[in-house]
Amino acid sequence: MTTKVVVVGCGFPQLGLLGAARRLGLHVVGLDLNPEAVGVPLVDTFVQASTGDPDAVAAAVRSVEARAIATTGSELALTTTTAVADRLGLPFYADPATVFRCQDKGAMRGAYASASLPVPRFLACRTLAEASAFAAQTGTPLVVKPAVGWGQRGVSRVDDVAQLPEAYERAAAVSHGGAGVVIEEFLTGHELSVNGWVEDGELAVYGVTDREVFAGSSPLGVMRSEVAPSRLDRSLVGPGVEAARKAARALGLVRGPCYTQVCVAPGRAAVFETAARCGGGFDADVTRLVSGVDLYRRLLGVALADRDLEREGSTGAPHPAALVRFVAPPVGLVTAVGGVDEARALPGVIEAAIYPRPGQRLAGLVNAASRAAHLLVVGDSRDDAVARADAAEARLRIEV
Repeated sequence: MTTKVVVVGCGFPQLGLLGAARRLGLHVVGLDLNPEAVGVPLVDTFVQASTGDPDAVAAAVRSVEARAIATTGSELALTTTTAVADRLGLPFYADPATVFRCQDKGAMRGAYASASLPVPRFLACRTLAEASAFAAQTGTPLVVKPAVGWGQRGVSRVDDVAQLPEAYERAAAVSHGGAGVVIEEFLTGHELSVNGWVEDGELAVYGVTDREVFAGSSPLGVMRSEVAPSRLDRSLVGPGVEAARKAARALGLVRGPCYTQVCVAPGRAAVFETAARCGGGFDADVTRLVSGVDLYRRLLGVALADRDLEREGSTGAPHPAALVRFVAPPVGLVTAVGGVDEARALPGVIEAAIYPRPGQRLAGLVNAASRAAHLLVVGDSRDDAVARADAAEARLRIEV
């Protein structure tokens, strides 16, 4: 009998995991509230349920008689998957308390500070008055974000204290479980994403990318591209990687995927956040393309209790350079989409996809989940990969 694995989520953050499960010959049970999610065509059995509903997910696991569960790329799906695995006694790489330490931004910042890691000055607050007092003491610019949140929802840059009340309310409204708001100083520098796997309490790094974001202050920091190799000198990349390792230790991570955002500048490597999962923007795909190490297969190794698969090394020849490029959505009613086949036919293009369909109304870039298309591209050098992505993006069309 073919082994069944339940993958929580069928959106673009789970595409790589769904594909890896199919290539391993597993019976893939995909679970998502949206029956038209982009990953649904990749599953053998689809169950319609919210990725944020542990009771519904647990019921689905029981109903299909699966003994393996996995997810990637989404904090909401990770929270649910961890709870269900814990409840049903299924193999997983972390417990609910460990995952929460990597989601509560106030607690996370406190752990970093206790480990003597540079962090932005910050305050976890429950009232606008607390946030206003911090702003008066610290000055602007500032970043206001939900204490527990994901996908850049409710994250804003505040350049004038007059903007603070609106930014505070925006963050508080989407803070998971009413967890409050974190306000922190805005740091300048170069953003890196550090991708790897925690093995016996130590982070093994397999990919470091330049994290490039869309312009704008609300939402702030929505990723546009992850590009490898970094254009930074090794003298700056090295401290960023070491900061990611220290952050993983500070948060008590002992096993599993780890994604860290670091802001580096001469003499400083400040950690923005650590996630006990693969990045939600095809970070693991870029990592695989430049290192040969497939973090999705390792996730499935955990779910299947297959230690050899979990510790698997390189599975393919690495490319000199690779990137993921997202496309922001227009505003309006989609009348036509096209150019995907043209983009896929170009040199170096591994994947090209447009998510919205004709008849769908788009509100523009409101959070990470609203991005409209992506490209995965390899090249003989960083500049070559970027040029190929530019050419492929020019082929994509979303008409409103």
